[in-house]
Amino acid sequence: MNTSTLTVRFSSPLLRITDVVCRHPRGGCGCERGGERTHLALLRRRGFGYHVNGRSVIGDPATALLYRAGDTYRISHPFEGGDRCSVFETAPEHEEEVFGRRLGGSLEGDLRRGVSGRNQWAHRQLHAALQSGAGDSLATEEAAVRLCQSVLGGQGAETTTTSLSPSACRAVQRAREALLAEPSCSMGLDALGRIAGCSPFHLARIFRREAGLTLAGYRTQLRIALALERLMQGASDLSALAQDLGFSHHSHFSATFRRHVGVTPSVARDSLRRPELRQLGRNLTARSNSAR
Repeated sequence: MNTSTLTVRFSSPLLRITDVVCRHPRGGCGCERGGERTHLALLRRRGFGYHVNGRSVIGDPATALLYRAGDTYRISHPFEGGDRCSVFETAPEHEEEVFGRRLGGSLEGDLRRGVSGRNQWAHRQLHAALQSGAGDSLATEEAAVRLCQSVLGGQGAETTTTSLSPSACRAVQRAREALLAEPSCSMGLDALGRIAGCSPFHLARIFRREAGLTLAGYRTQLRIALALERLMQGASDLSALAQDLGFSHHSHFSATFRRHVGVTPSVARDSLRRPELRQLGRNLTARSNSAR
C-alpha cells in the first residue's frame, strides 16, 4: 500500500515545490534512498527521522531538513499519524545560489536549520496560495526562494550533536519526540527528564546546547505550527483554539502568536482564507531589509 501522496504544487525551469502527505505508521528506518537533487523539506505537521552518514536528526515544524545531492539516507517515522511537508528543489546549476552554505561539506549544521515563527507563517502563506492557485510563476519563485534563503541564512537553531555524547543525543531526541507528539500538553521538566532518561536539569542544558533554544521555546514553536495548521483548516473560535493548544487564555495565545509570527491569529486566519503571494513577497522583502 502506498503510504505517501506527492503533489507537485509548482513547477518551472527554475523551481519545483512538492506537497508530501505521509500516512506511514510509526516505525523504524525504511529502505535506503538517494540519487535526488538537493532539496529543503519544511514540515507543516508532525515530523520524521532523517538518518544520513551515521547521524540522525528529527525534522519537525520547528526544524527544516536539507538533503544534499550525493548523500544516501533513510527515513524513520517516530510518530503516529504521519507527517506533511513541502519540498523545495531547484535545477542543479542553481543549488548553491538558492541553498548555499557549502553544500559539498560535511557540517552537521548544513543538514538542519531552525524555523522561526515568521518563517512558519511565510511557509503557510505560500502553501495556501499554491493550493488556491493564487499568484503567477514569478511571484511564486520569488516567494519560495526568499523563504528558503531566509530559513537557511537566518539565525535558526543548528544541530551540534557532534559535541554531545551518544547518550545525550538520545535523551534530547526522546524529549523532542515527547513534545512533538503532544505539543499542547503542559508536561514539566521533571516529566520530560524521566522520559529522556536523565536529570531534568541536565536535559535542559543539553537540549539548549543541541537545539539552540529552550525546551519551552521549542514547544512554543510547535504550538505556533499547530495553530497555523488549524487556522488554515478553518478554525474560527480563537479562544477554543488557545485552550486546545495549551495556552492559559486567549490573550496569552494572541500575544505569543503575534510575537513569533508578526501578525495576530485573526489576521493570519483571514489571510490564509484569501492567500496573496504579492503580500508574502512584500513581507519577506521587508524582513530582509530590516535585517541589514
